[in-house]
Amino acid sequence: MSKIEELIKDKCPNGVIFKSVGEMCDVYTGGETPTDIIKTKKPKDDYIYPIYSNGIGENALYGYSKTYRIEDDAVTFSSIGTLGHPEIRKGKFTPIIRLKVIVPKDSNQLIIDYLKYALEIAEFTNNKSSLPNLNANMLRNIIIPIPPIEVQEEIVRILDKFGELEAELEAELEARKSQYEFWRGKLLDKSENLKSIGELFEFKNGINKSKECFGTGNLIINYVDVYKNNKITNEIVKGLVELNDTDLVRYSCKKGDVFFTRTSETREEVGMTSVLVEDLNDSVFSGFLLRARPITDLLIPEYCAYCFSSPRVRKDIVSYANFTTRATVTGPILSKVKIYVPSIEEQKRIVNVLDRMHSLVNSIVDGIPAEIEARRKQYEYYRNKLLSFEEVACE
Repeated sequence: MSKIEELIKDKCPNGVIFKSVGEMCDVYTGGETPTDIIKTKKPKDDYIYPIYSNGIGENALYGYSKTYRIEDDAVTFSSIGTLGHPEIRKGKFTPIIRLKVIVPKDSNQLIIDYLKYALEIAEFTNNKSSLPNLNANMLRNIIIPIPPIEVQEEIVRILDKFGELEAELEAELEARKSQYEFWRGKLLDKSENLKSIGELFEFKNGINKSKECFGTGNLIINYVDVYKNNKITNEIVKGLVELNDTDLVRYSCKKGDVFFTRTSETREEVGMTSVLVEDLNDSVFSGFLLRARPITDLLIPEYCAYCFSSPRVRKDIVSYANFTTRATVTGPILSKVKIYVPSIEEQKRIVNVLDRMHSLVNSIVDGIPAEIEARRKQYEYYRNKLLSFEEVACE
């Protein structure tokens, strides 16, 4: 028998009392932004008290102030748009901008860490606005189980362990991403054997159709297919559009074509690329994309999946892009960018190295992201199981 099972058998064999958050806690709503504030991610001089706004994680940190409003450890809860993400705040702080704050009235009956986990799975009646919105009374009316403190502490210990394991995986993922970025630059950003993209490809703008043409018909490669993937396969492309024979000829897609995102709200995200590595019969590409079709046999498609995203090439694409209200690239702009063109054998070697690294940091099947997702599901299963108690009448 596990420790938690022994504790439950000893302390609450017949179930536990359920109470509302309002009975067990004080609930506050964030107010106006303090006047004495510095917008920074770290305290400075006598600006030592954090200010939290509506948001999750680091995005909730608004700045620092000389004063504070809440002096007890608390759980904060975003009240609009990001419901279901309670977070623990320890130490003195000030809540602002739709942030709800929940402070246990008696830490001998309810510990802060247990409250956070209980609120993660709590059920409440949302109002009927188009954007989820949570007011203080809705929080006060949430019902949660209140087991003995010893049981609460053991539940927290178990669930915290899951959090530590996930944090370790997240740290490993970041380290692997840095390693991948390093080797992508080292393998692809060479000063010899450079050729301009214009020497290797011809460009074509994508198809534009009226709204009613989409949803049925032939396959179309869309902006998101390129933005989210470095390689495009039949499995990825889901969009459909009604076409005529002329469209199929003018905007055709074939294995080896490289697609660039044509516009973006920021310079940093313009000109993202993906290469079609499989035949995609009777398909076209979106007007939000540029197609670069090879005019030589100097490159293999799999190498193209990586060479346009090397640090130097990305820097050149961004620097050449036009920017008014949106960042834009064109065929003539991209034609000026130079890429490293090694031998076919060297390309295959580079692809082999980067494929393994890319899979490790991106794959949801067998990479670190897949392991993180498995840990999260395991955590959710045990959290729900540990917080499922039989209810007994209040004494």
